[in-house]
Amino acid sequence: MLLFLLVIEDEEIRNKLELIYDSYKQYMFYVAYDILKDYHESEDVVQSSILRIGDHLDKIPNVRDYKTKAFVVMVARNIAKNIYNKNKKHSKVPIEDYEDKIVDEITITPEENILRLDTSKWLAQQLGLIKVEYADILTLRYTYEYSNQEISELIDITEVNVRVRLNRAKKALNKIIGGEARERTC
Repeated sequence: MLLFLLVIEDEEIRNKLELIYDSYKQYMFYVAYDILKDYHESEDVVQSSILRIGDHLDKIPNVRDYKTKAFVVMVARNIAKNIYNKNKKHSKVPIEDYEDKIVDEITITPEENILRLDTSKWLAQQLGLIKVEYADILTLRYTYEYSNQEISELIDITEVNVRVRLNRAKKALNKIIGGEARERTC
């Protein structure tokens, strides 16, 4: 169990964090271990995730909600990826520098794209087609309504990097949605 929970004076906060830890520690560990392939670093990711989540408990109304599970896993995955990138000795260039060129403007307007979003299931399928980092940023920003600064703190990247990923995520999603819209009209 995390020792820092014992020093939290507010019993409600302590109980909520403990419930999050007990409910999702295995999921966070598996996600981290899948990325890091190291038991001890994966344990560190779980603890770091709980610490970061503790700063945002006011935005978690129901601990046993699927949104909470997704949120907790996203935080752990991003912390693990950051640790992985820091541990890489052969390359100091961030993975974002190797991405494909961004496509030029797509002719479909955002209003048309919004009209085409029939269900959240369809949107989830489309998010599954883009990079996980992009889907995470979009989900944190628009589903959980976190600010860029909050996202920056949660996944341990700079606020500038959050804005860049958010922009790239929107373009990637727009490319997928725009391509599908063109197929439907043909």
